[in-house]
Amino acid sequence: MMKKTILALTIPALFATSASAVEIYAAEDGSKVDLYGRLQYEAGAFDYQEAKPNDAQNFGGQGEVRLGVNVKYVLDDATALIGKYEAQLAAESSQNDDIKTRYAWVGFRFMDTTDLTFGKSEAPRALLTDLTDTFDIFGAVVTDAGGFNRVDDQVRLSYAENGVDLRAAYAFSDDRKDDDYVGNQNSKGNRWGVAAGYTAPIGLGFVANYNQQDANNPTLGREDKTSEWGVGTHYSIDGFYFAGLYGERDMTYVGASDGGNKFWELQAAYTVDQWTLIADYANRKGRKADSDKFKVDQYTFGVRYAFTPKTKVYGEYVLNEVSGKDDLYGVGLQYNF
Repeated sequence: MMKKTILALTIPALFATSASAVEIYAAEDGSKVDLYGRLQYEAGAFDYQEAKPNDAQNFGGQGEVRLGVNVKYVLDDATALIGKYEAQLAAESSQNDDIKTRYAWVGFRFMDTTDLTFGKSEAPRALLTDLTDTFDIFGAVVTDAGGFNRVDDQVRLSYAENGVDLRAAYAFSDDRKDDDYVGNQNSKGNRWGVAAGYTAPIGLGFVANYNQQDANNPTLGREDKTSEWGVGTHYSIDGFYFAGLYGERDMTYVGASDGGNKFWELQAAYTVDQWTLIADYANRKGRKADSDKFKVDQYTFGVRYAFTPKTKVYGEYVLNEVSGKDDLYGVGLQYNF
């Protein structure tokens, strides 16, 4: 799941070196290689049981390790080669061989404003979902940010300067694609998306995005298509952060429609010294009366304490307003380098 700090939300960058990254190579012309990573352990009731989808899982713990590298090689005053690789390693005994590639892309940077990359990268829609994807454990439930925002085989173009952030991407059809947007792991399809944002010097910003994926479902012998649009706004001032978003998603198959769903989310946070407090309300529901499987109606509360810029502890609680559905909770400790 993607997690962003409150102060990093104004204009998320495609290629950004962590403030705590270890510089393992640097040249006078600006070429460099940075190594970064994360160690964390969390405990709590994080999700729901498969057999009883309204009942929270029993209390448990999980560890995680992430390692990544950012590469930049300067070609001339206007052009550089850039690349990123990030892997997630499971820390549970039952998953010792589980290594997942989160990002793996290479490309070019032009004039320090425009990036053209190829590979597994972040979808343009992250410009919108990052507005409220600020928790360490929960959050982003109405936008499914973690699952939909890392895309295989993607060509992506982005531009960022003077508060303007523009992104466009196209992902090729691939039989081996495993980040399916419509819920069927056997499907394949082209995917494309665009997003635009602007943040004014006063800390007020606006975001809009659209994305679409086509999929061939060989099991059911049908063609599926999912489309989504969303808009959002955010404002930062004197340690306070406010954000809100609204969007709609539709899926069609064999000429029919599932009726689609609409989602919206509001968030407020306050950071003072080492403490950050976050409160969020998220709502999603289907347009049809029988589309309760899409329903989300919950409050999420979080508290975070940063011992140092690299180390933090946190606790979060999800108060579920869906009838019969349990609340969730968790605590964690994280170290970044």
